[in-house]
Amino acid sequence: MLARTLNDFHHWLPASKLVFAPSIILDPVQGLPASLASEVARHLNEFDDGAEGRWIAFAPELIEAIARDSAQLSLLGLDDERGRMFSADPNSIRRRVLKALARRGHAVLDGPLAADASRSLETVFRAGLGRPPKDIGELHLLLNPDRFSECCLPSLIGDTYLEWQAAWQRADAV
Repeated sequence: MLARTLNDFHHWLPASKLVFAPSIILDPVQGLPASLASEVARHLNEFDDGAEGRWIAFAPELIEAIARDSAQLSLLGLDDERGRMFSADPNSIRRRVLKALARRGHAVLDGPLAADASRSLETVFRAGLGRPPKDIGELHLLLNPDRFSECCLPSLIGDTYLEWQAAWQRADAV
């Protein structure tokens, strides 16, 4: 699902916080198809039984709307952030919003700002597209776009995430 409105955001918000609810960050090592985040969320809503249809991607204009509205920031626990953050760096508030969304879980976020904002979060699965560099950094998965059809990418990312989540849950049970 691609959230485009504050109403979409409000429906997702109360149900998004669970005990174990990681998010997915799509890191544009080489660029990403525009609809990839929403397609990954759609795939996970079909195949991640434990999430009960809570996976969501956010349109860039919705991130901007949340960042501009103190009531929306308050819903994310960023009550006092708007005034302080805009005076320093325009990307700071968006970075804080993206980090708060990733922390809540069941969010598929994309772009360099989302990757940077979530760098300190352990409950984030990171996937990227690009040719393999010598060091893939924090990525869990790097797909070479020359080797896969674009229509295969959401299921490759979603299914690999589900395997990662299952391994993490098994490790916590031991």
